[in-house]
Amino acid sequence: MGVSAIPAPGRPSGDAALQTGLIQSPLAVQSSLVVTEALIELTTILATERRLETLLGAVVASACRLTRAEGGRVMVLDRTGRHLHGLVGQHESGPEAASAPGEIAIYGDGNAFAMGDPNVFAAVTGKIVNVADVYGYSGFDFAAVRAHDARCGLRTRSFAAAPLWSVEGRTLGVLQLFNMRATEDGEVGPLPKAFERIIGSVAAQAALAVANARLFEENRALLRQQGRRGADAGREAPAPAGAGSASRDEPIVGESPPFKAALQLARRAAAAPVAALLLGETGTGKDVFAQAIHRLGPRRDRPFVAQNCAALPETLLESELFGHRRGAFTGALSDRKGLVHEASGGTLFLDEIGDMPLALQAKILRLLEEGSIRRLGDTRPEKVDVRIVAATNADLPRRIAEGTFREDLYYRLSVFPIEIPPLRERPSDIPLLIDLFLGRIARAQGRDAFALTPRALEALCRWRYPGNVRELRNMAERAALLIDGDERIDLPHLPPHLGRSAPDLAAPPAPGEAAAGLRDAVRHYEAIYITNTLREADWNQSRAARHLRISRRSLVEKLRRYAIAAPEARRSQTLAPVLGPVPTPAIAPAIAPARDRAGRRCP
Repeated sequence: MGVSAIPAPGRPSGDAALQTGLIQSPLAVQSSLVVTEALIELTTILATERRLETLLGAVVASACRLTRAEGGRVMVLDRTGRHLHGLVGQHESGPEAASAPGEIAIYGDGNAFAMGDPNVFAAVTGKIVNVADVYGYSGFDFAAVRAHDARCGLRTRSFAAAPLWSVEGRTLGVLQLFNMRATEDGEVGPLPKAFERIIGSVAAQAALAVANARLFEENRALLRQQGRRGADAGREAPAPAGAGSASRDEPIVGESPPFKAALQLARRAAAAPVAALLLGETGTGKDVFAQAIHRLGPRRDRPFVAQNCAALPETLLESELFGHRRGAFTGALSDRKGLVHEASGGTLFLDEIGDMPLALQAKILRLLEEGSIRRLGDTRPEKVDVRIVAATNADLPRRIAEGTFREDLYYRLSVFPIEIPPLRERPSDIPLLIDLFLGRIARAQGRDAFALTPRALEALCRWRYPGNVRELRNMAERAALLIDGDERIDLPHLPPHLGRSAPDLAAPPAPGEAAAGLRDAVRHYEAIYITNTLREADWNQSRAARHLRISRRSLVEKLRRYAIAAPEARRSQTLAPVLGPVPTPAIAPAIAPARDRAGRRCP
């Protein structure tokens, strides 16, 4: 039975009391004291807890307690700004019931907002979605919820989604609630109007938790860049590898969703005895992934042997891989074991296998299928125990069509294919990688860590890297050779093409040179990003607005706010510099509210 608030003598009651705000709501199950206590408890947890999952779990628990909802969940916008991911969920029928679907795409076909999804609508418009019956007509697409109900044997009726908006007006995610009972009779129904403001306050707490977690992460990265040796940064810094194990202990660095997906596949491949095929452009780190597969698997204590199949001609490559008998060819004065024998019990990594001659491909196929080899000049096969990990940047299906690669070998190798994304598809990993490379160089030189200026980091994050991670590492080594003393790495220390592509906006001072906040840094980056987009669009505002996925009216307002003008119209106009570090594109993703042609927000 619900608890109704009783109005004090001489005061309005019922709807009048609700409208004047003297009591919480005559329909509320909880009294105003319970609501206040729940919000105070949530604020206390927010002030004392740093783990994001724990904080958001408290947010969901408070929202479910206030509305007597059967379940709730917080979905957070990823760093690319293209998907909502379920981060925490609670449900009285079991933890799995509030966990799916785990990902919701923000954009539909043609890069338009998927406004049919209620979560996307709440995130884009900043309005609370409140639906009484998800199986009735509401104008929203609840197909995913219905499919989830069918799988779990549940019945979702009412649904509410409140946007998580930061103080800068940027979307960080949504707070979902299912089957609310915030009515006097305790029946499942929509969220009462009186509770929308309360749930909005709870969603604001969740947004604050997400923003603080990201700020904490950014501050740790800045501490590493500035060479500050805090305890947290010290624990996260990769330990220097020993002289004999540098190749085997190469760290894997990356937090972007596509990179994490590839790393998860690598972990699964490590535990399986099948062959693995690493695919990706040159310089993406296929050799590092191969070492990780070996290091994480049961053969970690056995040898890891690597061979580039494009580095030797066919005859020498066959002898190098399988060995030879005395007299097999001119100069073969004694029997010799090959790399397959050296890798016995361990892993043989065949890099650039797409360039292997056809004759040797047949022998590799026999090794995979039968576990046997035959040395050059020998007639007897030998049994060997070795795991094959292959890698290539070639288009193997095309090589098969051209007749330069065996189709049967391709299917035997691609039992477990792993596509490693190029660096341009994971720009949020660039600051982590440059920090790793500079830290490694600094330790090798016995000096303090290098630091980058904000505009140097911004230029590095904007480059497309045709050479991928290898190219970024070369840039770090070049910059370390060019700096003098304790100066910071700036545009002159980077390759000239990066300096030419860098924005012509004033770079902000480093942290500590003057007082500034994250909001100013975000605004500075927004101005840089808008200017770069306009330049790529040849200063066509309509085209740039489409690329930015905002209305032209919003773009014009931002141009006026940041005093951005085309080069021929700029003359004496300057953009006042702001303070603080420039975040990378993936640190603070934003969704601009959708607007119609007149500039009004879409309903």
